[in-house]
Amino acid sequence: MKHLPLALVLCSLASVACAVNPPLQPGVAANSPITESAVRGHMNFLASDALNGRGSGTRDEWIAASYLGAQMQAWGLEPLGDNGGFVQQVAIERSETVSPPKLSAGGKTYTHGKEIRVVALSGPRVSGPLQIYSAGAETKPGAVVVLPPGLSPGAGGRGPGAAATAATSSAAAVLTMENASAPRPPSGARLPAPPARILGVTSAAPPRPTTVALTSDTYDAIVALGDGALVTIEADIKSGAATNTWNAVGRLSGSDPVAAKEVILLSAHLDHVGTRTPAAGASSTTDTIYNGADDDASGTVAVLELARALSMGPQPKRTIVFAFFGSEEAGGFGSRFFADKPVVPLTDIVANLQFEMIGRPDGKVPPHTLWLTGYERSTLGPALAKQGAKLVQDPHPEQSFFTRSDNIQFARRGVIAHTVSSFGLHKEYHQPSDEVRLIDFAHMTASIRSMLEPIRWLANSGFKPEWLPGMKP
Repeated sequence: MKHLPLALVLCSLASVACAVNPPLQPGVAANSPITESAVRGHMNFLASDALNGRGSGTRDEWIAASYLGAQMQAWGLEPLGDNGGFVQQVAIERSETVSPPKLSAGGKTYTHGKEIRVVALSGPRVSGPLQIYSAGAETKPGAVVVLPPGLSPGAGGRGPGAAATAATSSAAAVLTMENASAPRPPSGARLPAPPARILGVTSAAPPRPTTVALTSDTYDAIVALGDGALVTIEADIKSGAATNTWNAVGRLSGSDPVAAKEVILLSAHLDHVGTRTPAAGASSTTDTIYNGADDDASGTVAVLELARALSMGPQPKRTIVFAFFGSEEAGGFGSRFFADKPVVPLTDIVANLQFEMIGRPDGKVPPHTLWLTGYERSTLGPALAKQGAKLVQDPHPEQSFFTRSDNIQFARRGVIAHTVSSFGLHKEYHQPSDEVRLIDFAHMTASIRSMLEPIRWLANSGFKPEWLPGMKP
């Protein structure tokens, strides 16, 4: 064998090392057990065409949950699923809206897809007195609240949108003026999904009000009726067949007899939107599989790799639960089941970190940086940042991301719960082009590594995050 120059050998070895472990950012441990090769391996399975986009409640979602459970079993985690396993089966009774819902007020009727767009349904019929929203005024329980133009519930982590969300939580329905520039299906293209019921649990979370967007003319007509006018929203709903979704759940028990009763919950949603039929006239070669590489195979892999790394290190003082939720894309059923029938008491959960869409960097924040939804709501984000987490405030408050992932199921029940992300609003969101080929693996691997030691600190410290005044959802 011909001897190679030492410099060439060292250079070759360095190249191999960099391929497996990309260069770390300052403050990230050089001996991190989280490797790019492991990240790629999980991604190449979960976001492959073989899983058909991991559609909510499909056999492919079940396969993904089983894969995650098998990985946790291999690493020696404790199973928290059904029958001594890692997978939870969640039974769901779904219903179907069979005709466009209607809103009646002042002797007139307005129809979904024409004068109104029903964004969310809380049931087949809601009725109540009209109340014109005024900041700071008390909302009457059961009222139909109409918000000022440009204001919608859940818009942003603080300010008018957050105040409107809190004020209308006891309303029967919320009416808003349609934003003509908002991205949405064409009017009438899709009927609103009626609420589904998770079998075997009683939800502790209050029902969300029916939400309806009005055209400007309809909005003006409704407002002209004044406070106290009776408003009724009705939908023709029929019961459907029971279906299932699947979670995968494991535990790394704490070592300290006292601290082990406290739990850190690390989570992600394992599903995506599956396959969809191409639009009429589309080419037969059009991709029908929505792989969901960034959304949310990337977050799933983050939690999976953190589980592996934490199981290899010293046993933490606090207990860590790793949860992968099904059917987030179809209404958050997996996390809702977990929150209403938790494997540990919710009062024992010190904090929940949900990982969602970390596969690509966000140009609105510095390189190698993640952001935390609701960063300004609690003391958790700043505390983790002090421990080296590359976390900053969500740069997209107008998107209401704090309320758009599984963390909100826990936050509404009092748990300090946020989502870690680096989603930069890329055009592949919920498109078949959200594929592994577009994942920035150097960014993703470094991002997961950057969270390891801060999470380890949280699991070994006595720190308990708190909601800031007025910021609890």
